[in-house]
Amino acid sequence: MRCLIVDDDGLGRELVSLYLEGIADIDIAENGRDAVEKYLSACESSIGYDIIILDIIMPVMDGYEAARTIRRHEKERGITPDKGVNIIMLSSLNTPKDVIEAYVAAQSAAHLVKPVTEERLLKTLRKLGLVE
Repeated sequence: MRCLIVDDDGLGRELVSLYLEGIADIDIAENGRDAVEKYLSACESSIGYDIIILDIIMPVMDGYEAARTIRRHEKERGITPDKGVNIIMLSSLNTPKDVIEAYVAAQSAAHLVKPVTEERLLKTLRKLGLVE
């Protein structure tokens, strides 16, 4: 499994990377713009990502805009939302409005509240059928 972890917080990136050690090949991005660039580069090389773990609140380009850009690119390539990359949105925001917005605005597969625990991350990945 290939995973792109996108978070402007270094500790957050490090924790998620540790949780996925031995499970996924991991790339890192520090903001949404870098994430889109890495995503497009991976698509051009025909390798792609199985999952993008994407923080919502970041400088340069936030997670919503990055997700919309990725989904727009998929649509241009004829990839339907059910066949696109799995996006898990990360946020410290946990109101019902925030969770719904993460699903709708980003067409995400899941939403996790920070700080992310290994147990919740792996449970989410199992639910998505990405790990056993």
